[in-house]
Amino acid sequence: MKKFRWGVIGAGMIAKVACKEIVKSGRHEIVAVYSRTFEKAEKFAKKYGANCCRTLEEMLEDGRVDAVYIATPHSVHYSNALACIKAGKPVLAEKAFTVNAEQARRVFAAAKEKKVFVCEAMWTRFQPVVLQAREWAENGEIGRITRFEGGFSTPATWVRPFLSDRLFKPEYAGGALLDVGVYPISFSHMLLGVPTSVSCKAKTADGIDYSDEITLTYDGARCDLSCTLEGLKSFKGVIEGEKGRIVMSNYTRPKKAVLYDEKGSKKKTYRAPKGYVFEFDAVADSVARGETESRFMTAADTVEVMEIMDECRRLSGIVYPDDIEKV
Repeated sequence: MKKFRWGVIGAGMIAKVACKEIVKSGRHEIVAVYSRTFEKAEKFAKKYGANCCRTLEEMLEDGRVDAVYIATPHSVHYSNALACIKAGKPVLAEKAFTVNAEQARRVFAAAKEKKVFVCEAMWTRFQPVVLQAREWAENGEIGRITRFEGGFSTPATWVRPFLSDRLFKPEYAGGALLDVGVYPISFSHMLLGVPTSVSCKAKTADGIDYSDEITLTYDGARCDLSCTLEGLKSFKGVIEGEKGRIVMSNYTRPKKAVLYDEKGSKKKTYRAPKGYVFEFDAVADSVARGETESRFMTAADTVEVMEIMDECRRLSGIVYPDDIEKV
């Protein structure tokens, strides 16, 4: 089987972890790498026998590249994605997809015009266990959904001296919301769609949010969400319904989901592997079929999630510099 060939923009931690896994699967190959720091790109490319590109244009002119994986800071996803679309290259762009919803709309409009595949790399929506939990919920196994509770945390402030500055600088669209808050928000959106109201209380300093407590309200349901850069909290995700609940120990990338009835008795357990490879496989399948978006994470899904985060930022007073907010 011919391998699906990737160009990678960015040579940071997420790119290293994801690419190591997908290459190991045997279906994917890294053929070109570009980073603003040539030395990092060179080291990354050497590991995979890939071409190290000195400019983004050089990568996009490489005829071997079947699709581009964007693993740069949020602040440049917009410009990176537009450049790939202009070159006719399918795109898988890390979350958060862009800095704001209008940028996301512009990216998908450009992709539609050029008939180019574009997808947000929200790996949670591609995980087999999440897909099973979603199926249980949609099939009425727990009745009407009444509540979802989930959070995402990282002890970034504890290890700040060992990290890049992107998480802590507004010029990189730093902060908890776009980096980790996007997970519980996207999961809630997957379950219930667009909320009727959004509330957000954020701890802010130096132009970024360090933590957020978010409530999304729906007709007859609510989602209680949290995110922080200041410590480790539970990653348990609980989907409650009128007739039961679904529990995942780590809902963002779970290996197990348990379905309970209204009395608390265990009805079903589902186990499956987790990983990055599922989203990369899905992209390869979509591109092969000539599709322009993924059924797992549609353009509308991404834009609506970005709109929720725009509202959270409005409520918390977080405004990024004009040069990264612009369209």
